[in-house]
Amino acid sequence: MSTAASPDPQKEPERASGALLDVPVFALVRLGRLAHAVVRGAFADAGLSSRTHFVLLCLREDGRLSQRELADRVSMDRSDLVKVLDHLEHSGHLRREPDPHDRRRHLLSITPAGEQTLRRGEDLLTEATQQALAGLDAEQQTQLHRLTLQALATLT
Repeated sequence: MSTAASPDPQKEPERASGALLDVPVFALVRLGRLAHAVVRGAFADAGLSSRTHFVLLCLREDGRLSQRELADRVSMDRSDLVKVLDHLEHSGHLRREPDPHDRRRHLLSITPAGEQTLRRGEDLLTEATQQALAGLDAEQQTQLHRLTLQALATLT
């Protein structure tokens, strides 16, 4: 199990004031930031990246995508995504191919090496999720996920 329980394992996160935690969106943002730090830490401990995992996961799920489509799906700035894609292509985890219908763009797809790395990352993500939501039982975790998806549906 990863030891990345907080953004900086050497330092516990600062406590937010009760007034701030009374604001639901503040509490959600704070939970998101702390959970993201746990996920990043779990992947970093294994020499991997959560950002590359999410890119590969999206490519496995959605198939061949353009860089713009992928950036929108993974909610990543396009210039940041290019760096991730360059790394993944160089390491053999994804393939860039010309779009047969539009010569100006390329389509991205996951390779067998990317699939293997994705499987390793899935275990890390499960472990990090359990760590980040350890204060909730399984039913509460399911309910939190359902409510989060419901709230996201109204914003997207």
